[in-house]
Amino acid sequence: MNDSYLIPILVAGSILIPMFMFYITTFVIISKNKQRKNEAEKKQMEFQYEKQLLQTMLEVQEKAMNQISQEIHDNIGQVLAGVQMNLVTLSAGVTDNPAQLARDSKEQVSRALKDLRDLSRVLNSKYINKIGLEESLRKETQYLGAHNNIQFDIDVEEGDRQLSPERELMMFRIAQESLSNIIKHADAAQVSINISYLPEKFSMSIADDGKGFDPKDSKAVGIGLINMKQRVEVLHGTLDITAAPGNGTKITIHIPYE
Repeated sequence: MNDSYLIPILVAGSILIPMFMFYITTFVIISKNKQRKNEAEKKQMEFQYEKQLLQTMLEVQEKAMNQISQEIHDNIGQVLAGVQMNLVTLSAGVTDNPAQLARDSKEQVSRALKDLRDLSRVLNSKYINKIGLEESLRKETQYLGAHNNIQFDIDVEEGDRQLSPERELMMFRIAQESLSNIIKHADAAQVSINISYLPEKFSMSIADDGKGFDPKDSKAVGIGLINMKQRVEVLHGTLDITAAPGNGTKITIHIPYE
């Protein structure tokens, strides 16, 4: 090759090669910085999600404890007040059948103890996680049914996937709030709970045969339903309401497994 061609090639190479190396180095640095930024943003999003989830769980648990406090006051408190009256009557000696009064008092105390045990279990998150969502709901509805004259039915469609313990606890607390709303406002005689472990998502519906309401009426949609919807959204899920005056209410919740 003629030297007149070789020299320009060498000069061009000495310029282009450093430029190419500079471009590659810059590209790698930019890519690494972008990757670090994406990882930092992802960690920040995960932190915010976990923080919001924890806050929501605390709010739901606080709501559940308030409801249980009301149950203790309305049910167990009344039973123990009745026992107290029986004891006063017995001590005063103004009854014709003290043995029967003593038996009645014993039965009422036994009932109060059972109710307290049931309530203590639904407050204990470790116990709920131990027995699972389905069994926790069965125990909760047995207690509610005994005190509110409501028939509860639970149907479970099993699947290959399961919720994490944290999500199971959250769904149980949300279901508790829904059942509390039904007892307070629906005037229902029957409630059906359906749980489905679908391949792509978890689904739970709670339907009652109560008086219902108009979902388009903002005044009819209580703060309880709004709170439930917000809590489901924290889990990246959805909550749909189907209701009509005189035709009961059905809420359907879908959440991902993770």
